[in-house]
Amino acid sequence: MKRIVVAFDLETSGALPAKHEVLGIGASVIDQDFKELDRLFLPCYFPEKTTFERRCWVEFWSKQPDKLELLVYKGRDTKEEREKEVIDIFQEFRRKWEARAEGEGMEYYLASDCGIFDGWFINALIQKHLPGDAPLPYTALGKKFSLLCDVHCCLKGFLLATDPSFSSSWGLSDRISELYSLPEPEKVHDHNPANDAYSIAYDL
Repeated sequence: MKRIVVAFDLETSGALPAKHEVLGIGASVIDQDFKELDRLFLPCYFPEKTTFERRCWVEFWSKQPDKLELLVYKGRDTKEEREKEVIDIFQEFRRKWEARAEGEGMEYYLASDCGIFDGWFINALIQKHLPGDAPLPYTALGKKFSLLCDVHCCLKGFLLATDPSFSSSWGLSDRISELYSLPEPEKVHDHNPANDAYSIAYDL
């Protein structure tokens, strides 16, 4: 049976949806042959209207101006309008691929590298702008309870079972690639959320 993975990734200005903002959302769809079928990149950073968590700013974003610039929204919408547009597009992206997977008899997996964190921010946007939609991990198309794969935990669990001497919580995909001679990914994790989503889908 054919399989697709729809992975998503977020960049944020901090750790709490009630206080901080989503700076960008990315998504990527890959099949069982690691071919990318679709992708989504939604910048939504408003430099003058964004509150950064101090640690998040000092330890990361202040040192990554080029990556932050990539996330600047350059359209004419207000921040509220852009937020709604972004979550609308994201949900429609999910519905499209849920429908295609069902119609073509494909296994479908939704994934994030940290489902609790990314899903928390997504659900905050859904609750605020799309109250008729069900939160993650429910499907966007039929509001059915489904699985949200936490890829980091999956990789860590796999290595605990197959290579228990590898004790680090980082470099998991690199270690698995070494053990099983996997093909090189086409894109790398670089804090562009679309590229990072591809990396997440590839890892699963």
